[in-house]
Amino acid sequence: MRLQKTMNGIMLLVCAALILTFSAQSWAAVDKGLVDIQNGFIAVAEAAKPSVVHLVSERRPFKNLKDKPEGEELFKMFPFPMDPEQFRAQAAGSGVIVDKAGYILTNNHMVEGSDEITVKISDSGSDKGKEYEGRVVGRDPATDLAVIKIDAGAPLAEAKLGDSSKLRVGQWAIAIGDPFGLEKTVTVGVISGLGRSRFGGPLSSVTYQDFIQTDASINPGNSGGPLLDIDGEVIGINTFIESSGTGTGFAIPINMAKEVYEQLVKHGEVIRGFLGVQISDMEEGLAQALKAPDLSGALVQDVITDTPAEKAGLRHGDIIRVVDGQKIENSKMLQQMISHKVPGEKVRVTVLRNGETKELIVELAKLPVQMASEEALKPKKNLIGIAVDEIPAQLARPNEKGVIITEVAPGSAGDKGELAKGDIILEVNMQEVTGVADFLKMVEKLKPGQWVSFYIRRGDQTLYRAVKIMSEEK
Repeated sequence: MRLQKTMNGIMLLVCAALILTFSAQSWAAVDKGLVDIQNGFIAVAEAAKPSVVHLVSERRPFKNLKDKPEGEELFKMFPFPMDPEQFRAQAAGSGVIVDKAGYILTNNHMVEGSDEITVKISDSGSDKGKEYEGRVVGRDPATDLAVIKIDAGAPLAEAKLGDSSKLRVGQWAIAIGDPFGLEKTVTVGVISGLGRSRFGGPLSSVTYQDFIQTDASINPGNSGGPLLDIDGEVIGINTFIESSGTGTGFAIPINMAKEVYEQLVKHGEVIRGFLGVQISDMEEGLAQALKAPDLSGALVQDVITDTPAEKAGLRHGDIIRVVDGQKIENSKMLQQMISHKVPGEKVRVTVLRNGETKELIVELAKLPVQMASEEALKPKKNLIGIAVDEIPAQLARPNEKGVIITEVAPGSAGDKGELAKGDIILEVNMQEVTGVADFLKMVEKLKPGQWVSFYIRRGDQTLYRAVKIMSEEK
């Protein structure tokens, strides 16, 4: 019995020793793995830092005011003598050298409207560095990218550019910036999303949105700097951080940046194909009302006058489903595809029109620079309890037929679909509305549960709306 107890004690000691040994070995392995990862981040950061620069753009809003008599009088009103040149607004951010000859990629919002640009290349580990005058080579507000050039007199360290088409959610992401012109800042995270778009506010002018989402914090001063992968290759240009305070950052894919860079260096602008339509994504109700088999394609909300689309015969209500043999999934895809075409190129466009497939040949034009941020109209999503009247003479356009909405009942289908007082109804289910009597006849034929398409004019915009009829509105 005593021997048994002794053996049991020995076994417990052996097991404990084995567990401790195994745990120590496991933790040692884990620790080594973490150290290896840490060293990888350090190596990436150290290799990339020389190509990251600090930018200061300066605006002098009263620069030319002193040349005008009223300008002199204005500045005499201050209690102390002041020169208009003393009023300066500065913005600081980052950029990344992509060519050793001194070409730098950054954000358009960093340099737009600037009178002077100063580029500082910092010495590692110190507050010293060399400053250069930056010259804007070209800007592209539609992607929020810009290229500036400095003359350093010697080759500069250039970043290695990667391939953003190979990115996967979950990959490491390393954001580097130089917000203060001192030591670079580095934040680490993962890629948490791809193809992010539909941002408004300050980004409403950025038409071509295809952002990389990352939880590697992109501080305001890091805007314009590089987003790197674990191999140290640039996969994006840091652009902005979500204002909600979640720490979520967004970057422009490097493949898009490379295309824009090449055109800005070559032409000073980005030359894009132009179709001449205002488009939106399909919705469930619209698909039923327009006799579409599914939600793929881009709905033509309006055709701009005297454009390739109008000349080729495209109409509002057409659903663009295929371009040059490639299926169009949504409005964003169509927009991106046309932007990559060149002016003068002929494209084969397949549309669904009132349930029938038609094929058109469109010769693209050059997208006007002022329209680069207006290529796609993205109306609010609206899915008939309404009162209508004839269009007042002061609101009617030449040869325009239809009715004006004078009242929308709260809680009605029209209200839920966000039809609004003052909207002018031009068509119902692709049929022209000639007046109140005609409209009422159309409404009488509608059935509960039916989806109905409304083609309306709201101010200067023409839009489609889908409304599902409810039983109480029959």
